[in-house]
Amino acid sequence: MSQKKPIFIVDAMLGNLAKKLRVLGYDSTYFSSIEDEKLVLIAKNEKRIILTKDELLCKKAQNQNITAILIRGNDELEQISQIHQSIKFEKFVIDTNNSRCIICNGKLQPIEKYRAIGKIPEGILEREDKFWLCDGCKKIYWQGTHFEKLQEFADKLNNRLQ
Repeated sequence: MSQKKPIFIVDAMLGNLAKKLRVLGYDSTYFSSIEDEKLVLIAKNEKRIILTKDELLCKKAQNQNITAILIRGNDELEQISQIHQSIKFEKFVIDTNNSRCIICNGKLQPIEKYRAIGKIPEGILEREDKFWLCDGCKKIYWQGTHFEKLQEFADKLNNRLQ
């Protein structure tokens, strides 16, 4: 039986971490500003793990039996390593079919190329063949040059977490 992937709620100070986790396929709710009480309530109701730099928030959550991980530093490799110490991640693979929207955390669905016409730059339509649509905000994604950088990031993570 495979273990269910952890789901997160990410504190306002960690927006880039939320985006990275989404690209890696992890459901990561994020608000650029939210009161601690609301964040704790969402975490409790949705059984999300809180990722925060706020020691007080971390303690508050833990006192309510909510898993909260205190994140230190700004390096995303280091931050994900810190999460890994509490929750053992499986091997990281950048797979667009499992990634989530970096903007709204929606799920990405493969779409036919013709559905992207007029919605993305012409040059991308000529270069790329595979496209994904966010089922939340309707943003269209493709595997551009950033995909290779993300794969390198995943490889660095995997090497670090072995």
